[in-house]
Amino acid sequence: FRSVRVAVNADSLATWFVAAAAAFSQQHGALLDLTVDDQDHTAERLRSGAVLAAVTALAQPVAGCNSEALGTMHYVAAASPAFVQSHFATGVGARTLARAPSLVFDRKDALQARWVRRICHREVETPRHWLPSPQAFVEAARAGMGWGMHPLSMVAQALRDGSLVELVPGSRLPVPLYWQQARAAPRLLARLGDCVRAASRTGPHALA
Repeated sequence: FRSVRVAVNADSLATWFVAAAAAFSQQHGALLDLTVDDQDHTAERLRSGAVLAAVTALAQPVAGCNSEALGTMHYVAAASPAFVQSHFATGVGARTLARAPSLVFDRKDALQARWVRRICHREVETPRHWLPSPQAFVEAARAGMGWGMHPLSMVAQALRDGSLVELVPGSRLPVPLYWQQARAAPRLLARLGDCVRAASRTGPHALA
């Protein structure tokens, strides 16, 4: 079996990317060696030569690579109704955010900080739970552990049934994603790219 090493962000892997991986494996009889990193950092794996392709938030092609837009993953700041009532009864602002526990994936995860800057127009230091699992991230929010930035496709049902609510309606954070792959890569990688493009544009977790 031939193997292809790829870097992908955890939220893509938890939503749309598995469909691409499965289609590629079934159609071409190849194996995937996936390494997970933040979307703002997967391109570093390309630069170092550790991987041949990556799902990344970086539009500018890494040296020796092609870059193609896949679509946008939309994130929503959400928490359980009880958590919102307990911590944000007076509104969502710098004072309340500085006291409300947040959920952060890992030390590279800047989504919560970016959203806070958009809402407050300045930096705010928030209390943090470190929780490096997309599925546990959602369950922790539903259980009232904290607020966090969730891929909309992962929490759409929870928002509909009311087990999660948006902190600030209409404040979703768009994160464009790109597929970068080495130009000198084997033909097999081009076939993986075809599967990645198809999966990112179809299904319940398709990118916008």
